[in-house]
Amino acid sequence: AGVRRRVTDTLLTPVDVVRQLSKLGGELDAAVRTLKSAEIEAVEKRHEADMVESRAFLSGDGSMDLRKHQARVAADKFELGAMTAEAVVKHLRAHIRTIETRIEIGRSMGVALRSELKILPYSETP
Repeated sequence: AGVRRRVTDTLLTPVDVVRQLSKLGGELDAAVRTLKSAEIEAVEKRHEADMVESRAFLSGDGSMDLRKHQARVAADKFELGAMTAEAVVKHLRAHIRTIETRIEIGRSMGVALRSELKILPYSETP
């Protein structure tokens, strides 16, 4: 079900950090594009559900309360589709926040790694 990440105790190099940040940047870009499409779909489905309910309400007979409930029943499948699309948008936003957090962690690791490298002894001759 969930994504498993391999945990390792090997030392990271600056190149590893840059590669990981680049990969996360690509994931973030893809997730944002997916979110855009999902938001458009959610808006369209919400509009469709609202219009089906309104049309059913206007074409109904009886008391205000009866027509309201008949309209809700008539729009049931459309409402479910809209709510599902809205849930997908929420999930994608949470996914994007997770990627952003992973990027911030990677940046912090990069800073820590650079700090460690600065204090190591260095000689240009082998």
